[in-house]
Parts: sequence; C-alpha cells; structure tokens
Amino acid sequence: MKILHPESKIVSFWNTLIVFTTIYNYIFIPFQVATIGKIVSISVLDLGFVLDLGFDLILISNLFLRFSIGYIERGQFINDKVHVRKNYFQTGFWKHLFSSIPIDIFARLLYPNLEVWKVVLLRIPRLLRISDSFSVFKVWEDSINSNPVLIRLLRLLIVIFLVEHWIACIWFLIREINISFHGYLQALYWSVMTLTTVGYDNLSSAEQTGQELGFTIFVMMLGVTMYAFIIGNVASVISDMNASRSRFREKLDRIQTYLREKKVPQELQKKVRSYYQYMWEYNRDTSTDFLSVEKYYLNDLPRSLSTQISLCLNQRLIESVPMFKDADSQFIEQILAKLRPIVLPPEDYLIHEGQIGHEMYFINHGEVQISKADNTIVGIMKSGSFFGEIALLDSVRRTASVKTLTYCELFVLERDDFVQAMADYPDFADKIKEKAEERRQTNQSDSG
Repeated sequence: MKILHPESKIVSFWNTLIVFTTIYNYIFIPFQVATIGKIVSISVLDLGFVLDLGFDLILISNLFLRFSIGYIERGQFINDKVHVRKNYFQTGFWKHLFSSIPIDIFARLLYPNLEVWKVVLLRIPRLLRISDSFSVFKVWEDSINSNPVLIRLLRLLIVIFLVEHWIACIWFLIREINISFHGYLQALYWSVMTLTTVGYDNLSSAEQTGQELGFTIFVMMLGVTMYAFIIGNVASVISDMNASRSRFREKLDRIQTYLREKKVPQELQKKVRSYYQYMWEYNRDTSTDFLSVEKYYLNDLPRSLSTQISLCLNQRLIESVPMFKDADSQFIEQILAKLRPIVLPPEDYLIHEGQIGHEMYFINHGEVQISKADNTIVGIMKSGSFFGEIALLDSVRRTASVKTLTYCELFVLERDDFVQAMADYPDFADKIKEKAEERRQTNQSDSG
C-alpha cells in the first residue's frame, strides 16, 4: 500500500472517525454502566453491540492503517516504509494495540449472561485513545482551512460536556434514579446545575443520603475548579498564554488575510504557511535566524565560554571542508562568527549555473540537488555537506545549479568575510590557496 501523507484528505477523514469513536466511547461506556444496558442494550445483535462492534472495527483498522501513514520530520515528509513502521512502533503502536483488542466482544459472544459492569470494564482501555483525539484537534487548529478559534471552542465544549456527562452517570447510579432516558436527563440536569451554580439544585442536604451528600460536595468543589478552567481556557482562546506563540499567530493571520485579499492561489498560500509553520516548530520564532535561541542564551556568557559552545556545536561542520581541516582554532572561531544562517523551503534555487559566485554554503539540515543546464542530475547533498568553496578565492562562474529538495537550514560564508579572515592569518591563507588549487584541478579533470 502506498504511504499516505498525514495531511491528505483520506487521513483527515480517518482522523475525524477516530475522534467520533473516542467521543462515542467516552459517552457510552459510563452510560451503559449507569443504565445497566437497559436503555441501549449491549446484548449480542442489539443496538449497543452493533455500535460497539462498528467503532471497534474502526480502531482495529486504524492499527493497520497507521503503518501506511507517513510523518513529518523537520519539515520533510518521511515516506520510507521502514522508517514509517519503526516510528509507529516507537510512538503509538502498543497503546493502540492495547486499546483495540475487542475482549468485551468475545466475552459477550462466549458469555451472553455476563453482568453489564464486567463487560463495560473490559472496554475501559478504549479510553486511552483520548490523546489521539487531542492530537487531531491540534492538526485542525493549525490547518489553513479552519478557524483556530472555533476549533479551540469546540474542543472546550466537548471536554465540558464529557465531564458533566460522567458526573451525571455517577449520580444516576448513586441516586438510584428510575432507569429511563428521562431519568438520565434528570441526572444530567443535576450535574449541570451543581457544576455551574455551585449547588443550586432541587435537593436539600436533608433529602440526600451520606453517600449522595459526599458526592455532591465533591462535585461542588469540582465545579469551582471547572469554573476557573473554563475562564482560563476562554482567555487563552482570546489571547494565547504563550506570548511568542501569540506573536506567531498574529503574524500568520495577517499574512493569510493579505494573501486571501490578493486572491493568491491556495497552493501558494499553503507553501507560505508551511514555511512559517516550519520556522515556528523548530525555532520557536518566525525569523529566519535559527540560531536566535542559541544566541539569546549565549549572550550573557563570558566570551570564552560562548566561543567554546559555538565550537562544540558547529566546529565539525566547518572542519568537514578539506581546506579548513588543519586550520588554527582561532581562525575557525573567526569563520564561525562570520557565518550567516538561512532557511529555505523546498524547490528553491540557491545557485544557478553560470552566475558569478561570491559565497559558499554549509548544509546544517536538509537535502539539495546539484544539476546541469541540460537537467542532468549530478548528485544530492545532505546534512554535513558543503559546496561553492571555490568562490571564496576567485570570482568564477558556477559550474552547476543547486536546488533545495526539502526545508534546508544552511550557513552562508561570504567571500569578503573570508578574505578578511585570511588577511588576519596570512600563513594559513597560503595553505588554503594550495588546497583550493588542488580541488579546482580535480574538478576540472572530473568534468573532462
């Protein structure tokens, strides 16, 4: 089976089914316990059994489908089957397996007279899927085709209803209300009134047993907590608790509004949003400087310590260049200080064949493709590679074009900065020129 993109329509539809399945289980598991299966029967071939079986089949199918759904890693779609399966085994497979085994279905088939509460107890692992539903809501919230405010409000309303529903079911059991749908509505009414008005209901304390009174006090205390929870969540919908995320959301909303007003094609809008989403997820910022967080923390350190940390993080990348391999550590430090980080989206050209080169590039993350003017692909370079170093010594024309294949984090070293560093270290500059000349002759012989 072909590996599916996690943002494809098929996967989006399937995620919606998973959300409905989770909500169903969170509603009907406590409801069936409270009503002892007398309103919606769970006996074989009755409505409850058919519903449970149908939603269980969705969970079991999801277990197998996840092996064919790729994932996004640092802005790159991973569709290799081996990596997809390994990632699923390391993330949600065992939880999904445990929550999908239909033990209760087998129990009903083998033991038709088994008590309802025992059958429902076997369905409790289904509730582990709640984390998947919250993940789906997060995907919807970040989607370009949905209103994030409405998604957050919908999620909040569902959580509130489920809490009130569970309390209603517990009250239904404790109060021993007549088993009927009207009786459940009475319990739900009591739950809503007690939670939202802190105890304003139709029952006085004298009319309640000790068990009922204790539960009522607990629900009152929970109501106060829920009130704070609701107020806090509504406030977070209006103004996100995280200031940097609020700035990101505000900037992205302005950009999306502008693009819609200018009637920019949806596909191009998606690329713009994808770029900013990448910048946020991996840099917690919308700037193109993916070292901004590092610089923020290093600025307060003594220069000696901050230099050591910079060397630890990036020295290997610089020393991978043959002409820098035996360089003095102070020369490397000066080169590191001159590096300019950039982030480019997929299908973006860094170099066009024939143009004059003035800089070299280091690939910190991502993949680029090298090709000739006749579209012949010379090769693909990945993280830790470099190209364009000849341009640091001579203003020569580029011999090939370079295009990004994925989101790429690169370091750029300008020729003027490199010349200044060599002027400060004349002895090493002669060695660099010798190595560059050797590499130039090698390239010419290869092309010949």
